[in-house]
Amino acid sequence: MKRAHSSKLVLGWMAIVSMALIAGKHELSGRTGRAARGGPLDAGVTPDETAAPVLDPAIYHHVTQLIWVVSDIERVVDYWQRLGIHNIHREGVVSFPSLIYRGKPDRARAKQVTAEVGELEIKWIQPVHGGKFWRDGLRQHGDGIRVLGYAVRSSQEFDDQIKYFSSKGVGVVVQDSWQGKTGRSRVAYLDTAAQGGGHTVALIDDPDRSRAAVGVGNEYPVTQFTHFAWVVNDVRKVDTYYTGLGFKPLSSIDHNVSLERVYRGQPGRYEMWLGWDRTGDAPFEWVQQITGPDVYVEYGNKHGEGFHHLGVNVTDMDEAIKQMTARGAPPSQSAAWNTPKGKGRAVYLDTEPCGGVTLELIYNPH
Repeated sequence: MKRAHSSKLVLGWMAIVSMALIAGKHELSGRTGRAARGGPLDAGVTPDETAAPVLDPAIYHHVTQLIWVVSDIERVVDYWQRLGIHNIHREGVVSFPSLIYRGKPDRARAKQVTAEVGELEIKWIQPVHGGKFWRDGLRQHGDGIRVLGYAVRSSQEFDDQIKYFSSKGVGVVVQDSWQGKTGRSRVAYLDTAAQGGGHTVALIDDPDRSRAAVGVGNEYPVTQFTHFAWVVNDVRKVDTYYTGLGFKPLSSIDHNVSLERVYRGQPGRYEMWLGWDRTGDAPFEWVQQITGPDVYVEYGNKHGEGFHHLGVNVTDMDEAIKQMTARGAPPSQSAAWNTPKGKGRAVYLDTEPCGGVTLELIYNPH
């Protein structure tokens, strides 16, 4: 009887051990299966935490905001209002208590005016106290557009893009945060200007922002900016830099010798390299001057590399020139083109003395 009882006990323990081993195999198999399918290895690790950050091109398809730093905000805003930007909000002196410059607190106060042109927000800023990025830009380059900002869709996306650029050796120059109506908002200026042609890329995480809020009430032809342009020292180096960050190469780099060239009322002899990025909803143009004189030489001598002009489309060039001249912006330079792809005209207006930015009229029937 004792042997029989002992045998039953042994058999019972063997069955328990076998069931435990089978359950362990099933659990291990389940974990391995989830890991193979990209699932979490355990409850504390998610795929997002283990995956390397990547560039999200969709973010950079649309420019959301321009940061335009000036030394006399009333004079500049009044002038551009006469040119046709009427959807303007004068905010007085604004405090930036959480501003950080290269990792150090940089509490600032600045006069600020906001405008909307189409789906683009312009922020004119005149620093009053602090704000080293803005003040240094004014001292080194004068008035001008310093930053193009891009809105992210979530806080996680903001963090992921910051991590991505950090993995490429690009840090954050300026960061700020504030409490909005629907949550905490943040902005980060990336350290891209030195190698990127004077272009500072910014990321904006603002739950209160709505792209559907379109600026209306502006006067033709300043109702929508159709391209953005920089003057650079070496367009190929700029292309290599942004390609190295994961952006697509420029679609073309052309040796431009335009027709009907005129520079400040005299026949023009200027030539340039034009690099085009057409991946966004408004093209980027990178201009490397070859021979002058021209407005690019003027800009480079005064400002160095940086943002040169905003482009707007017109339906009747001659009429638009008359309208803008009457508003205080006569032509400074003009040219035409006639290629198998089409023909058209481009006229730069002499707006640079008021804000450091030139306005370009573009007639392109195609």
